[in-house]
Amino acid sequence: MLASCSTWFKVGQYTLKTIHEMMNCCIEKKKAREEMAHKSQSIDTDEFETAESEEEEFFECTSEEPSNEDDSTRTQLKAKHLLWNKPAGRLAKHPSLKLIQSGDPLYLPITQDPVPKTEDQLEEDAQVMMQLGTDKHASEMRARLMSASLLSDMESFKAANPGAVLEDFIRWYSPRDWIEEDEIDEWGQLKGHLSARMLIPNNPWSTTWNSAQPVPAHRQKRLFDDTREAEKALHFLSTKRIGQIAQLLLPTLTHAALHTLSEQKQDALPNLLDVASSILNKLQYATKPIHQKLYIYEEIFRDIEGIEALVAQVNSLQHKLGGNNDSKEFTSFLVQLMRGKEVEVPDGSRGNIGSRITTMFRDAQKAALVMPSLNINPEIDTVGDSKFKSFPEPCCKEFILRIVTPRPSPTSTAQPQRLYVSLKRDDIRLAGFFSEDTIFL
Repeated sequence: MLASCSTWFKVGQYTLKTIHEMMNCCIEKKKAREEMAHKSQSIDTDEFETAESEEEEFFECTSEEPSNEDDSTRTQLKAKHLLWNKPAGRLAKHPSLKLIQSGDPLYLPITQDPVPKTEDQLEEDAQVMMQLGTDKHASEMRARLMSASLLSDMESFKAANPGAVLEDFIRWYSPRDWIEEDEIDEWGQLKGHLSARMLIPNNPWSTTWNSAQPVPAHRQKRLFDDTREAEKALHFLSTKRIGQIAQLLLPTLTHAALHTLSEQKQDALPNLLDVASSILNKLQYATKPIHQKLYIYEEIFRDIEGIEALVAQVNSLQHKLGGNNDSKEFTSFLVQLMRGKEVEVPDGSRGNIGSRITTMFRDAQKAALVMPSLNINPEIDTVGDSKFKSFPEPCCKEFILRIVTPRPSPTSTAQPQRLYVSLKRDDIRLAGFFSEDTIFL
């Protein structure tokens, strides 16, 4: 139920938990970046040494080289071995695709990880995109906003595949924009062409491809600046007051309280999981908006407080009345007792529950006699348990008389009759319910 480690909040929307996760992520990103840079540096050094040896072998040609080799072939061979055309940042070879112009295998590039965003950031980005409109200028603005990641991927692709063209990149990056044909080219793969939107003059894809340089991912400008994000998180935390920190803790603490509540397993509360699910729905609605709605949290706290009181009551009754008794009869007794109805005690005063209730009332009577006096009364210590009554003196006595008898004459149909009597120290009250047969008098 808690937020995952891949969830991020922009500055202004942090919680303390996500700040901690952000710091850990920034540290991991920095370590991975430094390790990758070290590996890339060693790889570049090896490639440089290999390139120097290859260039020496290339330029020290003997006169026995075939004279019928054309200049274009020499140019291509030379271009393949030039240092600035050496491939870099390759991840793996594509299983089927080849470059359209040269027929060399297409290599998957090592690209930068996308910038992590949360739902609130995605919502803000969507609002910005919607506010731009649908005209041509708006489309260009959308393309510029999204071109940072696209430019990075294009530069990584060019570095991994020297001599590649836009069509090669589209086949790998956006296969839906590559329309395959039935013919097969000279390299044994299906021919094709770009989609209609890729053929628009000066479209963002072609413009970005023309401006992209063959730069591997570890040499590019970082899309996610871990140093800056870590400094922003620390600055954000240092400028908050105690009350604001408490508000930032609300989502995490509420999730923790709800998680603890969901772990409670009470047979006497069969609807506990359903109630926890309904509270979770409220919590999801409360944490979704960018700005906190405190009145929703107040409702959630009242619901959790009510459920917590019921769980505490069940635990208390189980401890006082049942002990280790987990029978279905005892559970049914607790369910009826929690509903606030009159419940018959199983086996009366002679049963296990009845004896525990009697003991509870006896202990209450002892406490009632001891508590009024702060001094220890020696007479109370010498009095045995027989002096204490199990139950307190009744404040009133109630009687209910029920009978079915014919009225007003013996030949009348028998009708129900009821008489209620309440006897107190100061008064007496009678309430009667009588019925008569008016047909057969």
